[in-house]
Amino acid sequence: MTEEFKIPKPLPVPSEDSKPFWDACQKQELLLQKCTDCGFYRFPPSILCPRCMSADFHRIKASGKARIFSYQVTHQAFYPAWETPYAVAIVELDEGPRLHTNITGCKIEDIHIDMPVELVFEKVEEQDWYLPRFKPVSKKTGKSNRK
Repeated sequence: MTEEFKIPKPLPVPSEDSKPFWDACQKQELLLQKCTDCGFYRFPPSILCPRCMSADFHRIKASGKARIFSYQVTHQAFYPAWETPYAVAIVELDEGPRLHTNITGCKIEDIHIDMPVELVFEKVEEQDWYLPRFKPVSKKTGKSNRK
């Protein structure tokens, strides 16, 4: 009996700045930095606030609500471990920051700009690692709070 050879999916390599973000993802939480001085939410994590240049911040748990700002569908695997087709998107969180992610839980043809989505965590089984993904807002959860 031969075992199927699987190429592992690449995972993020946390930096000193991004380590708290990735540690929180492993607890299935999405943390953002919020500037203590001006209140600006920022992502990706950074040393200084891009709005006021303050080094003071605290971390807050994001609501997980967002809308698709932009997306593209990939039909050719650029890495052997990725199954096609898949949607790569930039979502805008209700808190303001935008982040790159994948859209799951729906047909590719149903994805559209400004679609309300919500955070889910996808476990990369073979590596015991959680990645933030977004899926269409369920009818039970309701619509995004953004206006």
